[in-house]
Amino acid sequence: MIYKKIFLNSIEGLLIFIILISGILVSCRQRKSELTNIAEGNSIIKIPVVSGPLKIDGKLDDVIWQSAFPLSLKNEDNTIIRVGGNTKIAIRGEYLCLSAQIAESGKIIVHSTGNNPSWWREDMILWMFRYQSPFTHANKVALFAVNPFGAYNIGSVRDIYNITHDDIFTSVPLEWSDDILVAAEIGHNEWSVEAALPLKQLGITGFISVERIRVPRVNTPEMRWYWPAPYEQVAFESAGSNTQPKPLIQKPNLPNNNVGTSIIIPVNELAAKVKALPKEAWSHEEQDSLGVRKMLEKSIRARMAALAEKEKLAWQEVKTVYDWELFRNERYTSLLNLIGPMPERTPLKSVVTRRINYGEKFVIENIVYESRPDLIVTANLYLPEKISGKIPAIIVIHSHHKPKTQTELQDMGMTWARARTAVLIMDQLCAGERIQTQPWLKESYYGRYALGNQLYLAGESLIKWMVWDIIRGIDLLTERSYIDPKRIVLMGAVAGGGDPAALTANFDKRIAAVIPFNFGEAGPEEYYTEAPRWYDFETADPGWAYWETTRSIPNSVSEKFLDWFICAAIAPRNFIFSIEIGWPKTVEDEPAWIRYKKVYDFYGAHDHLASVEGFGPFPGISECYNVGTFQRKSIYPILNRWFGMEVPKSEYHDVFPESALMCLTPSSIVGRTLKPASLIALEHVKKHLAESRMKYNGLTSSERINTLRLNLRQKLGDIEPVDVSLAHKIWTKQSSDLLVEAFYIETEPGIKLPFFLLTPKNNSNHQPAVIGLAEGGKKGFLSQRPNEIAFLLSKGTIVCLPDLRGKGPVEQRQAEPLGPFLSLLTALYEDRVVAIACRGGLVSFSSVLEDNFCHIPQDVVVPGLLEITDIVDIVRTIAPRPVLLAEPVNGT
Repeated sequence: MIYKKIFLNSIEGLLIFIILISGILVSCRQRKSELTNIAEGNSIIKIPVVSGPLKIDGKLDDVIWQSAFPLSLKNEDNTIIRVGGNTKIAIRGEYLCLSAQIAESGKIIVHSTGNNPSWWREDMILWMFRYQSPFTHANKVALFAVNPFGAYNIGSVRDIYNITHDDIFTSVPLEWSDDILVAAEIGHNEWSVEAALPLKQLGITGFISVERIRVPRVNTPEMRWYWPAPYEQVAFESAGSNTQPKPLIQKPNLPNNNVGTSIIIPVNELAAKVKALPKEAWSHEEQDSLGVRKMLEKSIRARMAALAEKEKLAWQEVKTVYDWELFRNERYTSLLNLIGPMPERTPLKSVVTRRINYGEKFVIENIVYESRPDLIVTANLYLPEKISGKIPAIIVIHSHHKPKTQTELQDMGMTWARARTAVLIMDQLCAGERIQTQPWLKESYYGRYALGNQLYLAGESLIKWMVWDIIRGIDLLTERSYIDPKRIVLMGAVAGGGDPAALTANFDKRIAAVIPFNFGEAGPEEYYTEAPRWYDFETADPGWAYWETTRSIPNSVSEKFLDWFICAAIAPRNFIFSIEIGWPKTVEDEPAWIRYKKVYDFYGAHDHLASVEGFGPFPGISECYNVGTFQRKSIYPILNRWFGMEVPKSEYHDVFPESALMCLTPSSIVGRTLKPASLIALEHVKKHLAESRMKYNGLTSSERINTLRLNLRQKLGDIEPVDVSLAHKIWTKQSSDLLVEAFYIETEPGIKLPFFLLTPKNNSNHQPAVIGLAEGGKKGFLSQRPNEIAFLLSKGTIVCLPDLRGKGPVEQRQAEPLGPFLSLLTALYEDRVVAIACRGGLVSFSSVLEDNFCHIPQDVVVPGLLEITDIVDIVRTIAPRPVLLAEPVNGT
């Protein structure tokens, strides 16, 4: 029940209340400040006292909640999304009891568990209490947050007059947080929370407000619901309490991570012997002398060196512009074939969701557009406040470190806009408002890795999708009459921005100049960290593998389009060879620079080539998140010389809060059908697989297997067996019932792969054999499956446990489903395999794209696999040989 009266408990209470009303919650510079709208202050809720059983389990089925006081949550824009949920409050015995019932039609975003976790950005309900401590009489604020897993935190806030929901991440946990009872329940289209806080810690008077936070989803902005309203709170008091028994608590049911069940074979004497066997074929000393742990890297580096030498010899034959264009066209064709055709140009459906103008010679437009149907791009467009005639434009591609709101990006946008240049800064896929998984500090890192793997499976690539987003950004700019289409500059930031920038310049001739930081020579910073160079001065470094798929285009070395070539192919258009740090000597001493000069001289366009660098070594003080002030000052005169672009009179720095630069709003997504990138790719996969399967209709069993073998070999690469001499024995161990032999085979020069052969003593001339394939190799089998191995041996079966290259003692990684997938592929290409048994493998590679989360390791990703086949097709082709698929999992 609400009582309308003035809250005058004391002069002290009145003063506190006046301060709270007049406090400014948003403290920014004058042009951005907004006076806080606080509640009128003349409403008090009287918290009802209830009795009866209460089980804290998150289910809200206790009768007492019918008598609790309701606090209905409302969104700032009720016309668009009405359903937020409701909370209730009551006093029972010695506890202040809270509940929340939260509507959720989609996927819940939640990560943290336990008390006082290290919060991610995740869905939560947040209660704020302003109260006077019953013990010290000090004024306090407590933020109490609970997520859908029942993880909770109650913490005090240092600044009680300027509070935001983000303070929960930095609040100091209260000493009595362990005395709180909390449980949550995830139900159908909703989640709910119950909590009981010790009343003696809060007293019986104070102020309360509630906020529900729904963090961003794919293509959906962050949303919040409030009670009583944004920036408002209401006083509360209680008439007293009773002495009911302490509530019970039941922990919420968290997701069950156990997958399937296993047959437990009793341990016997033979199993004990198996488990006690040595796990390695070579001792540690022998492994060191043979270079076992480095043999895979050594083999790859030898291949790379051979390709680099071949590329050098071909480059030395380039002596005229005609030679160069033959050299270029061959590699450019390979690049086009591997990247694949770009999508169809479709309507951008662009909309400006906010326009910011504070009278400081620039404006910012927050823009949403669709680069392809159902895929949203969010971008900030910085413009001069007053535009006359045609103005140049710069598109800045941010790094994988931070999204479009990072301070250096804002500085560039504002500084150049004040100098009569338009600046477009878009969120790249997996960053900022274009998250594809869960919002957290390193989401761009994880997202680029996971989505990159998904797109590889679909025959696509993340860098290709980024390139197309950028091309559509150019379309967006050229639709505006005041943008000069002949003065469009593309700049890629220091880590993961330069790569797509340089590639985009190859695909879009409208780009007049490109500035791809830290791209153009493979790993230039490695001269500081891994000196000396791997290659001589005349040889272009082909680079090395990298976790981010955009920085490791498949087959780029074998197909001869190295990093330097992607930049040189832009000639004779303008190109700035740029790096965030300083060169070990000068740019003139860089191998790539010598090649660039040679190409630009062919066209008589040496003036179209320039360089920019930072200072100092790596790591060092010249490092930056995107492009720093020092590096930008070197760019200004170059762009002025090339395009007459005005040199900024000073560096402008006055950072906007992230919230001001958010583009997605509830109204901007109304009427759109938006999807995660993985689901868009899945639609393409389904089409490809349907077409591929149609081709197998009417084929005989023999024709079907031969066709699939041929088609799949194009994706797998070189899988032809080499002539191998007999296996070399390393050692033999035997007991009364078991013979164990360690061998190795050399599949190619330098690659020695060990394996164990376990033979039961009661062997005959025609014994069956089982080959065990797993990521963990023979060590994993012997340690984790001794009972199963003993069972096979007891039935007279020989067991072969190999270490594949990159596995076992060579490079152990925690990953599956490598073993099951390899088993199926082996059976496909080897007729002598009579049966296959797989456990814990993927149910399908298509399932990897069914969710925007993805947790498969990159070593099971075959680029373009889903253009041709999936696991079900391989199994169908293997028929009628028996196949057991036990406990399969999906991509998550």
